Amino acid sequence: LCRLYDSAPVMLQPLCSMHLAASQLAVADEPSWQITTDVDLFAFSEAVSIDQFARDFDDDLVSGETAFTHDKFELGLQRGPWRLSYVDRFDYVTEFTEDTAFYHHSEQNSNPIPTDREYHLLLDVERARSQGLTIGYTWQANGSLSVGVAATYYFSASDLQSGFAEADDDVEPIDDELIRDFEEFANELTTDNRDLSPLLVLTSDIKLNVLIDYAYDEPKFGERFYQKPVITGPENAPLSGVDFSAPGGTGYGFELSMGWQATDTLRFELDVMDLGHTITWEDAPQSFLSFGLNAAIIDAIGIAQGLVDGEVVQPNDLVDDHLLVDILNADFDQHLPWRSDLRATWSLGREVSLFGWTPQISLIGGWYHTRAKDFPRFGFALDDNLRLLYDFGGKALYLKYQGKYGFAKLIADDLNTKSAHTLGIAVGINYTF
Repeated sequence: LCRLYDSAPVMLQPLCSMHLAASQLAVADEPSWQITTDVDLFAFSEAVSIDQFARDFDDDLVSGETAFTHDKFELGLQRGPWRLSYVDRFDYVTEFTEDTAFYHHSEQNSNPIPTDREYHLLLDVERARSQGLTIGYTWQANGSLSVGVAATYYFSASDLQSGFAEADDDVEPIDDELIRDFEEFANELTTDNRDLSPLLVLTSDIKLNVLIDYAYDEPKFGERFYQKPVITGPENAPLSGVDFSAPGGTGYGFELSMGWQATDTLRFELDVMDLGHTITWEDAPQSFLSFGLNAAIIDAIGIAQGLVDGEVVQPNDLVDDHLLVDILNADFDQHLPWRSDLRATWSLGREVSLFGWTPQISLIGGWYHTRAKDFPRFGFALDDNLRLLYDFGGKALYLKYQGKYGFAKLIADDLNTKSAHTLGIAVGINYTF
């Protein structure tokens, strides 16, 4: 009857007006579909440039303990508060000691390595490439607060590297001086003097501990050809029964985002990525090694003492007791560390005139957090379109443009990509229909 509004009875016209208004409002509020794309590449290397970290360390060495890259391609479909997207990503995160960077840089550039000091060498790596599907929902709590959650199922994963290799104390424990001391001691031995206990004093400063624990898609330390060492007797056969082919994996991860308009002029935003990020690899090749040189030397002296005293000794026991090696296939859970990005925008309520454009000025502060490195940022914005900041952690300029149909972002400490220690490029396109 309301379709015949003009001819409807007078008493029904107010009710018809309300119905038509509600129908128009429902049509206006009906959410539209949106296709989104996002390509986000961000790399950072502290000790040398990104290019040389991936190559041969032929660069000036600076202090630093981390290098990483997080690269992502995402294609999504969004309607109202819901979004569904396909994700293809590559993550590489490594942490190391400054001794490790110095030692590796010296080796790669044929520089002499000082032996009059102790070193702590450590390389801790997480690497994986994965593809998955993400489903997310954004809840508008009220006019000033929104909360978004997303879950990703990774149906395919490859390029596994997870774990660490560590060595500390003397990287070259046997030097010329120690060899001379051994020779002098050997010359003093006689049939009446068979006491080897002075060797314990000579070797007390020889310390080297090695620990390796990692899973991988390709052997790194010659595992394919490993043979259990022997001191006497026939050699052991090469290792067999371990499949070193690249494993596959599946996994999951979560994201959290929040936006809060605290006042008319102050807004906070927070993104937390890779919460609970876990990839389970099936039958992954894994290696474990533990060796302590000083303890092995002490036992070796004890075996040698027994030998010169005419006892029956088992030198191969040294290998069994002090060199622990396990190479196997087993399911393995890899955990990627979470990251967060906190931003605050304070509108100054002032305008500037730029060639006919009169944008509002805002101050911006940010804090991008990773497990090994923080990146505090500060700068300004013109409207919501253009942002320019300085990244103190990466010593880089940060530039972002946000438009109706997408965005573009660049962060770099050097526009020469072969010299940059911080480099990030991101591009996104939105299409609404």
